[in-house]
Amino acid sequence: MATDNPEYLNAGENSSSAEIETTSASALEVINRSEHAAMVATANMQANRRSIDKFSKTLFAYATHSQPIAQSMFYSLPRANKQIIGASVRFAEIVAPCWRNNSTGSRMIGETRDSVTAQGVFIDYEANLRNVKEIPRRITNSSGQRFNSDMILTTAKAVLSIAYREAILKGGVPMALWTPAYEQAKLTAVGQAVSMAERVATAMDGLLKLGVTEWQVLNAVGCASPKEMEVDHLLTLKVLREEINKGDRSIEEVFGSPHDKEIDRLFDQLGKNETERRLNRQSFMGNAKGLLEYLQSKLPGQASSKPVDVPRGTSTSSPAPAAAAETQPRPAQQQEQTAQDETQPAQEQQKRGRGRPRKDAQTEQQAEAQEGSEPQASEQTQAQPQDADPQEENASDGPPEEEKKGSKYLF
Repeated sequence: MATDNPEYLNAGENSSSAEIETTSASALEVINRSEHAAMVATANMQANRRSIDKFSKTLFAYATHSQPIAQSMFYSLPRANKQIIGASVRFAEIVAPCWRNNSTGSRMIGETRDSVTAQGVFIDYEANLRNVKEIPRRITNSSGQRFNSDMILTTAKAVLSIAYREAILKGGVPMALWTPAYEQAKLTAVGQAVSMAERVATAMDGLLKLGVTEWQVLNAVGCASPKEMEVDHLLTLKVLREEINKGDRSIEEVFGSPHDKEIDRLFDQLGKNETERRLNRQSFMGNAKGLLEYLQSKLPGQASSKPVDVPRGTSTSSPAPAAAAETQPRPAQQQEQTAQDETQPAQEQQKRGRGRPRKDAQTEQQAEAQEGSEPQASEQTQAQPQDADPQEENASDGPPEEEKKGSKYLF
């Protein structure tokens, strides 16, 4: 066998199998191992083991301690023209101590030209669990230019907080256990002692005082009217208001719609006055994109075959062709109306002619009858209703003033 040959066991040759090096643990490693072992042993002692009921009660007390504290439990970010709300790092900071027997932290682990990366760590000694989350963040703007040193430092701090929160709430402490306290904090933040209508009115008044319009508020939460707001919408508005008050974000950044500039440009192009603009915005409240599509369909040459839903109350510049055509009568209707107009005067004449003869006509007929001129009297009697029409139309209740004086008309 080759192993019996002493040539293969020559110690003078450089062979990796000839010598095995052993290294001893460093002092730092020994310290870390001893600390971890001590924490595990302490966490699993009967007196130190966690209680789910105690965790829930303590977390409820912390998260709902006061309305300002409850408001700090949430964050809000704009995504796809909507505001996304979630648990903030402040909420994670109270979840970890209430859970007990754990350690958590975050650190920077990398930086490139375009991004920085932070690592969040959560260690549960009682469950012998280690949860690690790595969160990258971009440090360049939309045109690819790198941030300055101050903005890079601000971004690094933000990503450290995000990594800390993600390590605790996502994979560390079970979500099913801290969700009830999270939902109760929502009610505390919006004021659970008052009705929903009062909550909405208070939130709207506070934002209107800051200079935010109702159109901007409803577009931010995606509601058509304040009556449609729910607890999550009110909580979003409170978080956004706190960010504005602290100076972290401006009103334009928080409540500005990406369609506002284009909508104003189309209003100017279509020649809409202030009243028409207000009515259009009220009709499409909470739906800025729908208003933009409606205005685009009103441009000359931009009408599409797809109908645009126009809410009630929306003003238009010109009536529809179909409606204009219906206002004109048909030819048959015109002929029938003309025939009725021609027969109406004759009917009115007959109706007026059936009345009692005038007093002067009776006097004349009696005088002519005595003289023996009956044919002439009959002709005058037949002609009397038609010749008397213009005078009867001017007379309201009786004969003219000349008749009252005794004068006689010649018919």
